[in-house]
Amino acid sequence: MFKPTFLLPKTLASSLIVLCALSFFSCTSNRDLVYLRNMGTRDSLVFPKQNTEPLLQIGDIVYVRIVSINKDINDLFNLDNNANLAGASDAQISLKGFTINNDGTIRLPVIDTVSIGGLTINQAEQVIQKRVDVFFKNATVILKSLNNKISVLGEVNRPGSFVVARPEINVLEALAMAGDVGQFGNKRNITIIRNDGKNNITYTIDLTDKNILKSKEFYLYPNDVVIVNPQSMKAFRMSSPTFSLFFAGLTTLVTTMSFLYTISR
Repeated sequence: MFKPTFLLPKTLASSLIVLCALSFFSCTSNRDLVYLRNMGTRDSLVFPKQNTEPLLQIGDIVYVRIVSINKDINDLFNLDNNANLAGASDAQISLKGFTINNDGTIRLPVIDTVSIGGLTINQAEQVIQKRVDVFFKNATVILKSLNNKISVLGEVNRPGSFVVARPEINVLEALAMAGDVGQFGNKRNITIIRNDGKNNITYTIDLTDKNILKSKEFYLYPNDVVIVNPQSMKAFRMSSPTFSLFFAGLTTLVTTMSFLYTISR
């Protein structure tokens, strides 16, 4: 009877088959998939909210409107009272607003330069109001930020830039606008890039940890960039058709050798 000169023991062959199967079908841990997974089973939890009101920075564009019962004042300050900024392009917004200069100031008609860089929207509004009160009576200042835009990139279903109507939005809301994290996204490795007017600052957050709810990085600032990094297994999964052919051939070879070993005994 024919006896192969080199055959694997049956136990070793079985082990190789199991190892191949485990390598191919290995899946992501559940802890990498669930948002805020360590919330526990309590009915409610309270997380103190960090003060996240954004500060106006160099390059920001603000819309300033001065309202008065005096028509001449309205016409002087509000050259385009009926401006509709909804859906406006960046170029249109820059023409309808005032850009904060490198020294943190904007230049208004009659009022001249006003320093608002580094202030919140409410603080800047109060500063301009005081300057307006010097020149006019019964005039009210309305100030709004025009560049409330965030960008979401990486492993999300709909990456892109999104205009935010509210001055404050958290990272979970941003991901919802981008269609949620994709199948290859790593919820434990989210990068946030923020410009403070002088420097680009990066943060890394873990959205599977409940403590992110009380972190200052949970809330985004205008012009923040959110990057969802890929899981380490993405490259392997993307190559799964090639690996499946390889493992199929290897499994067939090991099975054949195991069979020959059995009949040769």
